[in-house]
Formats: sequence, structure tokens, C-alpha cells
Amino acid sequence: KRRSYAEVQRELMVSQIGSLEAEVQTLRATTAAVTAAQPIRLHGSGTTNPSKYFWQVMELFRERARMQLHMTYRAIGSSSGQFEFVGEDNDFAPFNDFGSGDIPMTKTNYDAVKAAGHDMVHIPFATSAIAIFHSVPASAHGGSAIKLTGCVLAKIFSRQIKTWDDAEIVALNPGLSVPANTNIKVVHRVLGSSSTSGTTEYLEGVCPESWTLGSGSTIIWPDDTYTAEGSGGMASFIQDNEYAIGYLDAGHGHSLKFQEVALRNKDGLSLVSAQADIGAAADGTTFPAADADWSAVNLYDK
Repeated sequence: KRRSYAEVQRELMVSQIGSLEAEVQTLRATTAAVTAAQPIRLHGSGTTNPSKYFWQVMELFRERARMQLHMTYRAIGSSSGQFEFVGEDNDFAPFNDFGSGDIPMTKTNYDAVKAAGHDMVHIPFATSAIAIFHSVPASAHGGSAIKLTGCVLAKIFSRQIKTWDDAEIVALNPGLSVPANTNIKVVHRVLGSSSTSGTTEYLEGVCPESWTLGSGSTIIWPDDTYTAEGSGGMASFIQDNEYAIGYLDAGHGHSLKFQEVALRNKDGLSLVSAQADIGAAADGTTFPAADADWSAVNLYDK
């Protein structure tokens, strides 16, 4: 018996509805299982520099994942991130799942993790700059970038040069006009800071004859310098105090429209970070194996 077109369509529709009902039941079962399951947790901490990147990536994971995710990243500084990752005062059980820093794991921390029977890897994922920012009024230098060499910067941070009208600064910036004997307010980070480590390692490498304070995430600074806690504290000090100078990750300083020092590089060019090809610093660099000691790796003054 021949079937009408309507009967054929009806049978097809019934079949499709059955398939859809089966898919809905499967989806309900999957959703129920995901809801009942414990969320996958991933917690990190460390440097402020990539914090917005981490938060955005984590939000994308949460939006697109089919299971519950609980992901956090706390911007508490590179050294604090390493401290939590190593977990030395917790029988070397880490307080976080990953740490992030502008500096590699120190050899002491790396050796401690390995001695405790744990494995760890370094994963480079971004290249950024630590920049030198100041708050000399634009009227005093005509809006042009103040130029410094690594050695003059070393003398400023170590307080061998104390005033903005010092002959060595004026020689590099003949148009600079500031009140006589205007004090340079040097501000530095307290506690462990990868920015401190990067800045001091750069100064130690580029001008060891003028920089004798050592290097690392914490050093002993001259008594007549100022302190700031965290990147936020550094930014606030520069913003609130004229004639200050300090160091900050470049993106943070630029977002606040701070004035950046143009540092002279190996080629004799005075550039601010926005003019430099920061990523090129890694070109031609051979990195150790991911699970090896990276404490000697840096890309300063490349």
C-alpha cells in the first residue's frame, strides 16, 4: 500500500523526536554527574605583571569547560609565589599549584624542591619589560624622555648621585631645568620582588664598578631611600611624589601614564620600553630543559 507524503513525514518526525529525547536524557545525566562531582581546583600566586592575563584565561576556561572549575591567581609578588610553591614550612607541600614570576626559581628553592622528592618545570609564556619611571614635572624637561645610562642609574639608586641637577644627569639631558639641589626620591620595593631582582641584576651586570649593593629580590638599600609595598605601593609613591624615581613593570606604568626614563642600550641608543623590541631579547637564547635549574637565566640588557 502506498503511503502518503504526510505519513512519511510523520514517521520521520517521530524518529527525530525519539533521537532528541535520547540526547536530552544523555545531556541530563552528564549535567547531573558534573554537578555532583567535586570541582577541579587550580590555584596560583606570584608576580603582579601577568595577573590580568591569568584572570582572563581562567574566566575563558570556566566559561567553556564542561565540568566545574575553581581557579584563582593571587598577585602577591614573585618571591611570595615561590615561597608558597616550595612550601618549606609545610613539609614541602606547596600551598599553590603553580607560581609565576619575572625571575626563575632560585637555585636554593629549586634544590629544596628536588631534595623533597618533587618535580617542577619552568614554562616561559610571556616577555615583558621592567621599566624605570620618574615624576619630574614635564615642564622641567620639555616633555622629552629623560635619558640615563646604566651607570648613572646605578649611582642614582645607590645614592652616589642625589640631586636631579647633578652634572652627570645634566650632561645627558642639557635641556633639563630643575630647582637647584632638588633631591632625587629613590623608591624601592620591600619584601621579595622580582622587579627588584631584575633591576639590581641589570645594574650589577651593566655597571659593576658603580653598583656594589648586590642583587636579588631583596637587598639592603641606602637609608635615605623610600620604601613601597607591592607594585601598587610603588605606583602610588611615584604618582604622589614629585621628583621620584623607581621601577615597575612597563605595562603597569604605561597604564598610569607615567614618564619613563630612556635607558642607553648596548648599541648606544636611548630608548623607552615602548620603542624597544622586548621580545627580541629572547631571540637566539638557548634555555635549559624545562625541569632543570633556571636560576642563571635572564634576558637583561640584551
